[in-house]
Amino acid sequence: MELPAFKREGSNKHIKGCKRASQLLKFEIHDLNNKEHERAAELASLHDMESTSHALDKEEREIESAFLGSIQGEPSSVYAGGIQGSDTRPHK
Repeated sequence: MELPAFKREGSNKHIKGCKRASQLLKFEIHDLNNKEHERAAELASLHDMESTSHALDKEEREIESAFLGSIQGEPSSVYAGGIQGSDTRPHK
C-alpha cells in the first residue's frame, strides 16, 4: 500500500492525506484480522479432521485385531460378546 506524499506538513492537504492514510491502515488492519480469523477456523477444522482420522485409525485397528483374533480362535476383548441383534434364529 502506497501512502500519499505531501510537501508542506502543516497544510490542510497534508492533514487530509494523513486522515486518509489512517483510514487505509484501519481497513488494512480490519482485513488482516478477518484473514486471521479465517485461518484460525481453517486450522481448527484441520485439527478436527486429524482427530477424527486418528479415532478412525484406532477403531480400524481394533476391528482388525478382533477379526484376526476370531480367525485364530481367540476371543476379542472388544467384540467378545458378539454383535447384539445379529441372531436371526426364530425365538420360541
